[in-house]
Amino acid sequence: MKSFFICLFLAFIITGCSQHTGNDKSGRVAAVVNGVEITQREVDFLYQRTAAPGADSLTIFNQRRSILAGLVRAELLAQQATKMKVDQSPEFVIALHDARRRVLAGLAEEKIASTAKAVSPETVQQIISDNPNFFADRKLFVYEEILVSGVDLPLLQSLNASAGRGASLTQLLDAVKAKATPFQRTTKTLTTDQIDPGLLKVLNTLKPNMPVVARVENRFSMILMLHTVLPIPLEGKTAEFAAANLANTQQRNVVFSQKMRAVLDGSKIIYFGEFKPDAVAPKWKKQAVALPVPDAVRAQEQLIQQVKLASSLAISFTAAMLLFFVAKCILVGKLWLPRLWPAPKQKIASSKSYDYHVYPATRKNKLLVLVIGASGFLPLAYHLRLLWDAIPFWMIPLTLIIGILVGTGVSYLFGLQLLKEWAKKFRWFRWVQIVIFEVLLLTGVLLALRLLSQ
Repeated sequence: MKSFFICLFLAFIITGCSQHTGNDKSGRVAAVVNGVEITQREVDFLYQRTAAPGADSLTIFNQRRSILAGLVRAELLAQQATKMKVDQSPEFVIALHDARRRVLAGLAEEKIASTAKAVSPETVQQIISDNPNFFADRKLFVYEEILVSGVDLPLLQSLNASAGRGASLTQLLDAVKAKATPFQRTTKTLTTDQIDPGLLKVLNTLKPNMPVVARVENRFSMILMLHTVLPIPLEGKTAEFAAANLANTQQRNVVFSQKMRAVLDGSKIIYFGEFKPDAVAPKWKKQAVALPVPDAVRAQEQLIQQVKLASSLAISFTAAMLLFFVAKCILVGKLWLPRLWPAPKQKIASSKSYDYHVYPATRKNKLLVLVIGASGFLPLAYHLRLLWDAIPFWMIPLTLIIGILVGTGVSYLFGLQLLKEWAKKFRWFRWVQIVIFEVLLLTGVLLALRLLSQ
């Protein structure tokens, strides 16, 4: 035993003194910087957010090494900052709080956007056929764009007249310089999907190397001169890939904007100090940047929608409970009357005994009834999963309580003497109830689906 403990002690010492190699079975350690581990999961996390699709093995390998190199440098700087006690400064606390907020917001945005449905191949083909400028008729434009400050009508008329007589772009710019009017000249090389639709219309009508003068409302003037137009269509798999990316991006943006609007309308936001609504000077009212403010009308509409969804869940739960109630009645051969309050201490004997064994059933029939009774909870679970994120959490137990109360009340209604007589006289009575409750259950689920699709 003494030798065993000595060997065990030496084994611990050797293990503690050995260096990290990062070659453990899971391969989770990518580097160790002064005793601090950098895991491969960190490298994977950052790589997935910067990876270019279709990259070759060497590019992927070098990109991952670059990410790890950046992490090592950042860790060295972080350790140095700790030695300098930067982590104890107020700036660090504010920056850390801001970084946490931004990271959580980014992850939440990704998770919300990921709930968007992927586009179908039919939708991709429809996008390609509906947007020829992006695909089949895609072109590359090389043109000069001169933005002239302000709108000087006499100057514009003079420039138009000169352009009509065949004046060159240099001559037009000399006329602008003579008026001491500020302008900005750029040469642009853009495809049709990168150009504003209004500007694209003008460019499609231009002749090469012939300048044209235009006015953009009352904001500024513009001189355009087209140099070259090259057809570069997107076809085949490239077009399908681009169309799918475009549609997925639009769909993700729509899903995120809808969710964000619902989150904003369901929040309570109060501004203080210079950010209060009445703190903005009247002369700045129109120019002040708008702050996020919940919309009371939309919030009310959202609450009404949530109440409708919760009502559909209450219907489903009530129907599932009643379906189980009817199945139990058939199996047990007597009424099942659940109690929400304590039973009386003294039992009052009934003057009229009632024989409820009026359902002769085989084991096969009883098994069928049992399956029918239990099947009601499957669509109920699906309904609950549908509405888990669509309604506030406090509404879920409320709907379950309402379903229990309503189901219990209806159960006692079926204990009335009239319905007992019907059940005794007509054997199909309970089966009619099963059909009614099944239909009621499916109605609740379909109602929820309809409301969610709106």
